[in-house]
Amino acid sequence: MGLPLFTIGATAGVAGSGFTITLGHVLGAVSALTGSMGAVRTGQAQQSAANYQAQHLENQAKREREIGTLNAKRVAEENKRLAGTQRALLAGGGRSLASGSALLVQEDLDEEGKFNEMLAADAGEAKFQNLRQQAVLERMTGKHARTAGYYRAGSTLLKMGTEFS
Repeated sequence: MGLPLFTIGATAGVAGSGFTITLGHVLGAVSALTGSMGAVRTGQAQQSAANYQAQHLENQAKREREIGTLNAKRVAEENKRLAGTQRALLAGGGRSLASGSALLVQEDLDEEGKFNEMLAADAGEAKFQNLRQQAVLERMTGKHARTAGYYRAGSTLLKMGTEFS
């Protein structure tokens, strides 16, 4: 295995049971330690990247919720304008707005407007929830990558230990 760097002598008085450390052993140990540190750092870097992506998804989720709220308000404003226009047309035609088909049309329009307003708000909330779930998954992926890095490091060190035995 190469020229010995140094030899640890016999223990407990048993002759010839010494352990010789060679340059190959030293280089193998350095390589294993470097590899294990690299595995840990890689796992940590992957977790940092996942956390960054998760934060981006959280920010996007908040924005989607805000957009949904704004769209719901916009739909509500459009419904008010439409209802006003409808009342003006019905009143201009000499119809009573308090009874009959004119009242039913107004009620239907109001219900449809509220429904459309809820759809706009729900669409924003659905996007919000979807992005939040993606953020949770990103964070979990990062934690798993970090843990895998530790396992790879431990495995590398264990392999180094078995080579010396």
